[in-house]
Amino acid sequence: MLAKRRLVLSSSAVLVTDILRREDLAGTVLAAEVLDNARAEAEQMLAAAHAKAQHEKDQALAHFWNSANGFLEQLEQQRLALVEESMEAVETLLNEALAELLDQTTLAERSRALMRHLAAGQTAETTAVLSAHPDLLDSLGEWLSASRFAGHWQLKADPALAPQTLRLSDANGAFDIDWDSLRRGLAGSSAQ
Repeated sequence: MLAKRRLVLSSSAVLVTDILRREDLAGTVLAAEVLDNARAEAEQMLAAAHAKAQHEKDQALAHFWNSANGFLEQLEQQRLALVEESMEAVETLLNEALAELLDQTTLAERSRALMRHLAAGQTAETTAVLSAHPDLLDSLGEWLSASRFAGHWQLKADPALAPQTLRLSDANGAFDIDWDSLRRGLAGSSAQ
């Protein structure tokens, strides 16, 4: 069941010229290459522009942070200087107030403060003699009778001692304390 057929074309039906000329095909290929090259070059230029923009952005950011850090360091130095000045002013004021307060104490208050300071340094309750100027004996006697050392310390008048000085003597030696050194010690400890 094969059938043979034949197609006959007339001469008017055949085109005289080529449908696609070789030059047109070459031009199309060349145009495609030019477009590809242009696209690649544009992508390279765009990537270079992005890299340059990122680099400039990084430089600007680094410059900003350098400036900001310098400014913040200056602020910190100023803050530390103000803190130091404030602390010095507070220390001076505290020392002046403490000195005035200590200067306003009476002789009896001073003698009791000396006794408290002397007693604070005694950990063991040993037998000792507490010598003081005769003007201090009354206030010291009151304090001593109410203290834990009442049965261990004997109060003795010593006119040779300065009015604001105490001496605690036992078999191991003597310890002297006076108001001026206690005051300097208190003022010195508040300065630290």
